[in-house]
Amino acid sequence: LQVFIVIVACIGAIAAQHYYQQPHQSHHEEEHHAPAHYEFHYDIHDDHTGDVHGQKETREGDKTQGEYYLIDADGHKRTVTYHVDGKSGFIAEVHREPIKGYQAPQPVHKIVAAPVQQHYYHH
Repeated sequence: LQVFIVIVACIGAIAAQHYYQQPHQSHHEEEHHAPAHYEFHYDIHDDHTGDVHGQKETREGDKTQGEYYLIDADGHKRTVTYHVDGKSGFIAEVHREPIKGYQAPQPVHKIVAAPVQQHYYHH
């Protein structure tokens, strides 16, 4: 099993400013949030189970873009490229292509013991 994971995250700190106005007025609190910013990717390739997939994604504020891939059971590589830009919602494009020479991993055979039959003799 080979697993490669790289995570780079730069998440802005949350700053709260407290201030008092003129005497006898209420206390106010404001929170300022820095825009989200991160980047990550990972790849998994397990020859034993045939699990091959990965993903990469970046985000800056309201803009997110990324891609993930996997190998379908029929030997095609499915790649999904996606992005979110503000209020646009999740927009994805799917691409499939056959992998030359792909052989699906052989299923793992399990040995299951037959149930024991009990015989009851009545006199």
